[in-house]
Amino acid sequence: MPFAPCLSVKDTAAAIGFYKKLGFDVDSSTARPGDDIHMLLYGGEFCAMLYSNADLKRWLPVLADTPIGFAGMFYLGVDGFDVVHDRMIQHAELVKDTVTDHNGQRMFYVRDLDGYVLGINDNAAFKDSELGGKYA
Repeated sequence: MPFAPCLSVKDTAAAIGFYKKLGFDVDSSTARPGDDIHMLLYGGEFCAMLYSNADLKRWLPVLADTPIGFAGMFYLGVDGFDVVHDRMIQHAELVKDTVTDHNGQRMFYVRDLDGYVLGINDNAAFKDSELGGKYA
């Protein structure tokens, strides 16, 4: 499994609805009765988890005093970049519109309901770049 975040959220039902609007799928089948934890998938691949903040504090008490959110961002590589862009900006706060960096990577950034920032990267641009030749 790749490095995957587990996002602490205030309201998992709201977070699930939000992420579904962005094109994610949600699988809650691994949760035991009473667990409020859900797997996020994009393009059929696991990429993160959503966890009720209250449940997370019980599971890992060391996080009990940690506020929701953090300073950073999560990146997601997508196919059909322009279509994904148009869909996501209808449902999420656009915090930085499409830019192309010095490596030829195209990306934009949106914020979710709990303040997490998602950087959306163009898989095609990555594969065509020098970095893609090295890491794809």
